[in-house]
Amino acid sequence: MENPKDDFGWLPSTYKPIAESRKQANNVKRHERVMVVIGNPPYDAVPQGAGKWVEKGDPESGEAAPMDNFRLDGNGTYESKMSNMYVYFWRWATWKVFDCHNDAPFGVVTFITPKAWLKGRGFAGMRRYLREAADEGWIIDVSPEGQRPDGSTRLFPNVAQELCIAIFVRWRDRQDGPAVVRYLQIAGHRDDKLERLSTLALTDPQWQDCADEWTAPFLPPGSDLWETSPKFGHLMPWSSRGVTPGRVWVYAPDKATLAERWRLFLAADTDDRRELLGEARDRKLDSIVPSLPGIASRDGVTLEDEHRPHPKAVRVGYRSFDRQWIIPDYRLMEVGRPHLWRVRSARQVYAVEQNAQAVTGGPGLVFSALIPDMHYFNNRSGCTRPLYRDAAGTAPNLTPGLLEMLRQRLGVPVEPEDVLAYIAAIGSHPGYSERFREDLEVPGARIPLTADPRLWSRGVKIGRRVLWLHTYGERYVDADAGRPAGVPRLPAADRPQCVEEIPDTPDGMPDGRLTYDPATQDLRVGTGRITPVPPEVRSYAVSGMNVLDKWFGYRRRNPAGKRRLQLDYVVASRWAPEWTTELLALLNVLGLLVREEPAQGELLAEICDGPLITVEELTSANILPVPSMGVGPLKHEEEGALFDL
Repeated sequence: MENPKDDFGWLPSTYKPIAESRKQANNVKRHERVMVVIGNPPYDAVPQGAGKWVEKGDPESGEAAPMDNFRLDGNGTYESKMSNMYVYFWRWATWKVFDCHNDAPFGVVTFITPKAWLKGRGFAGMRRYLREAADEGWIIDVSPEGQRPDGSTRLFPNVAQELCIAIFVRWRDRQDGPAVVRYLQIAGHRDDKLERLSTLALTDPQWQDCADEWTAPFLPPGSDLWETSPKFGHLMPWSSRGVTPGRVWVYAPDKATLAERWRLFLAADTDDRRELLGEARDRKLDSIVPSLPGIASRDGVTLEDEHRPHPKAVRVGYRSFDRQWIIPDYRLMEVGRPHLWRVRSARQVYAVEQNAQAVTGGPGLVFSALIPDMHYFNNRSGCTRPLYRDAAGTAPNLTPGLLEMLRQRLGVPVEPEDVLAYIAAIGSHPGYSERFREDLEVPGARIPLTADPRLWSRGVKIGRRVLWLHTYGERYVDADAGRPAGVPRLPAADRPQCVEEIPDTPDGMPDGRLTYDPATQDLRVGTGRITPVPPEVRSYAVSGMNVLDKWFGYRRRNPAGKRRLQLDYVVASRWAPEWTTELLALLNVLGLLVREEPAQGELLAEICDGPLITVEELTSANILPVPSMGVGPLKHEEEGALFDL
């Protein structure tokens, strides 16, 4: 990876043999015409700078980094995935064979490496370069079994990564246009793969041509499960950011804290109120702002003149599985999302996806019966897709024509609630984000859509239970199906109990972190103790956000979260007894969700191996592309009655 023009200068005599060896190596790198580079480079993710000259170039001479040819304008957010030694080896080899010698820019580069670069967005520039620099390419997928396959299928028994062999050739007589790249899979036992490789020829009839767009994946068109599955937004097109107040103090885990903050606000004079509010461009003390839909009117009264109690606090989804309270006063919110309040009802379910950041584990989708905050998914910006476009629950947020198409294709009754249940069964478990780990590096979920009515019905059944759990037993209630109204509960023998009380005194207010003993399955909250809490529940996370740690962080003595305004620091001074009840409810919900994961994983595997309704089929049926009209919230005059919850 070192600069081939580096002569190393003076070195002590002790190091002269090493220096001489490196000079000779650099002489080869600079001057020898190399026609073939072949190898199995290391597969190590490395920190910035490890690629040395290949990554950084020569700043002193102004020589650009060879890796720049693997980069793509506007793709920088995703290109951190290229910080891997095998990628630097790819770039060094292609530089040496294709770029270094203008009088002989032809040859062959072939490596066996992880196959993330075949389709990952971060490698789009690498694929573009190879299509530009080479004339032909061959990709041999030697890990079609997926991630962490059985050891007997691995070419290298100790390597769990998915691997491919890639061969790229530039002929002496250069061709025009992008390289023709072909793809082939080799599956089965290791011995079978080795035998197949020993006889594989470039004329084999199983080679398939890959897409020829400059940055397209090195996969045959339509061969990739992810790309042929509809986007979540294809199925439920109307989306919105969650509620974005722009100030912390309008939220709290308890209503008493909100009441105290409001009391302090009303007691302040005009100048102090202005400081307590934290005026912003669109929200000032004298702003005239309409009330949120479904909330008692405050129209025409500014915060400067306000002397009444705050509107009745409303429960909202603050973070995944964390239900807090908000003062539902639009005068306090920079972006209150009135359209989400307008569709609030006893039937509504809000699906939340992370469409701005990669999903790194846990469920790929989460759900709430309550209006979610913008950062609901994993404490980072995401988007919300309500099940219904109106409060009456008569206008489902589904792409026009989708319901009827599913009914005809599957031959079974399909209702809007069934579609969301199927989506929940597929996307709301760790097996989903694990299977599609590389795909989810590009934000936005996709849903493999089964064409098998048996699998569809199974998915709906599982998904209805999942949604019942995500909504704390407030939606998808059916006592006959084991989903009674009220907070879900684990079987009595496994149900967590508070065996040592969490004190509700100022001195007993928990601080610091939750502590956990996996041997005894004890969860300690300050001096309190809850047991049993299985390790899978303690570690339950949504894309890197541990749910229990995040939930507790907002309720400890010094709460988590960024605080900048004076009222942000007005927090509970003692543990509220209802928090213990809420924590036990959360532990039950997570425990039951963990128990659903095996069934969800099995279902996903069967669906992916079975017949699918693809993007192509949805396009042929005129379901896609999603029409630009008629897929947002209903206009005010189209709505039914609002639910004032």
